[in-house]
Amino acid sequence: MLKSKENFQEIYQEYYKKVYNYFYYRTGLNGQISEDLMQETFLKAYNKWSEYQDRGYSYLTYLLKIAHNLLVNYYRDLRPTGQLQEIPFNFIEKLQNDYDIKILWQEIKKLSLIEKEVMLLRYRSELPIKKIAQICHKSENAVKLIISRAKKKLKQKNLEKFSKLPQVDKIKTKINFK
Repeated sequence: MLKSKENFQEIYQEYYKKVYNYFYYRTGLNGQISEDLMQETFLKAYNKWSEYQDRGYSYLTYLLKIAHNLLVNYYRDLRPTGQLQEIPFNFIEKLQNDYDIKILWQEIKKLSLIEKEVMLLRYRSELPIKKIAQICHKSENAVKLIISRAKKKLKQKNLEKFSKLPQVDKIKTKINFK
């Protein structure tokens, strides 16, 4: 972690593409909105520099947490229009044809906002479960459960080929009998 606020430009240079891509694939490939939200993310991080506490996670995780909150607010403000745009996942490239992609999007749009978000973070951004949990303010087991349920929903819609995403590690339940 860089020690002074004056070195923030180095942080920006290191992470701006990742933050931009985070928004780009969650705003229906809208470059202008992605650019605006990315800049707002870095502005918030810069203004809150003194409040940042290093807890052993990368600074990118902190930036993505800010980005996640901005994105939630962005979609909350759009809610009256009632239309979310299509968001591509990296596994779409594996699908056979445009018809399969269209069917997949129809079903993904029916998933809850948190399910869509977690699926994007896992399969598009390829983040580990631990980072997704921190970004979404959930436990690792909760994230695994969300992924499992989203995949099950797709499978129940007779979309078996879409549910064959890489398996999430089995959920390990920690029970403390103290």
